Amino acid sequence: MFLLLAYSPATHAQPASLDTAALTAALQQHWQQSDLPGFAVAVVHPDGVVYEQGFGYANTARRTPYTAATVQCVGSVSKTLLGVALLQAMAAGKLSLDQPVNELLPFPVHNPYSLRQPITLRHLATMTAGLTDDQRFYNAHAYAKGTHSPLTNEEYLRRTLSPSGKWYSRRRFLPHAPGTYYAYSNEAAALAAVALEQATGQSYALFTQQHILLPLGIKDSGWAYTDVDSARLATLYDGHGRVVAPYTTITYPDGGLLTSVHSLARYLHSILTPTVGGAPLSAALRDSLLRPQFSATRPPLHLDPAEPNQGLFWAHRRNGTIGHTGGDSGLTSFLFFDPVTRVGKIFLTNTELQNGPRSLAQFKAIWQLLDQLPASPNTR
Repeated sequence: MFLLLAYSPATHAQPASLDTAALTAALQQHWQQSDLPGFAVAVVHPDGVVYEQGFGYANTARRTPYTAATVQCVGSVSKTLLGVALLQAMAAGKLSLDQPVNELLPFPVHNPYSLRQPITLRHLATMTAGLTDDQRFYNAHAYAKGTHSPLTNEEYLRRTLSPSGKWYSRRRFLPHAPGTYYAYSNEAAALAAVALEQATGQSYALFTQQHILLPLGIKDSGWAYTDVDSARLATLYDGHGRVVAPYTTITYPDGGLLTSVHSLARYLHSILTPTVGGAPLSAALRDSLLRPQFSATRPPLHLDPAEPNQGLFWAHRRNGTIGHTGGDSGLTSFLFFDPVTRVGKIFLTNTELQNGPRSLAQFKAIWQLLDQLPASPNTR
């Protein structure tokens, strides 16, 4: 049974001892010198959210301010909720991370190059299932124009990954046994959500609302445009400042969460401090979520040097931080924390960070400024 516990807003009061005026002024100056339409940031300590602020515009034409309460899609930061949800279902006895995923799925999925080795939920959660996104196909088929998709996540995956599916191709898979080769895959995450739905009897959207978001008092967020207040939605812009028309992520569990920096900060605080009211995981389950899954002596092949290990849909970066990035048309997001200092940082903007040095330098300067806040006593 999952209990909906009240979240205490007092843990998110900004400590009076922290002088944030200088930080806000510096961030405002960086926005003015940047090409970001708007952005918001937050800093999270074990004892609460110590800073959150928005800058620039959620809509440049109307000059609508971008605030910490502005809502937009956060891309693949959404995947972090999937790891939490899997462990909640496991704790309830609904599934096992090491069971073959075909025991749960409503259609079969096999790596055609390794038919004797079943794909497990743990493989999906660590991107070692042998699935690989055909990026051109994914971009053409996994998104729908407008605010509603005519296709469900389950049907998209049935068409794409089931041998009888109309879009099936061996190119969706890698010639490596599950568990032996790392390859980032949005479809792997979306498939884990279908397995979760079959195990729990609830849609992924409803499950995460009832067992993660609402217990934390997060009411501004959801997986569909109808779940959020349209007046709080940011307009998205491409790297040239042009408006990105509304679109829907069909495989929404992998990157379709609509939320705000304010709510992401609440969520991250519950991961840093799982004793707060409404926290979705116990301390033991939180540790299972974040624990490195790859052996130091026998890691899977093809690991990204920037992210040499994985939790369950939470990445371990080379610099020691844990979290996830998100990027899609008109959006960029970062959510990470340092397990040593136990300080987390969040960045969300309504545009794409370009590959050029100017855009990257702007983000790095903003991200580093967040380190100016002194550590609270509980982080030392």
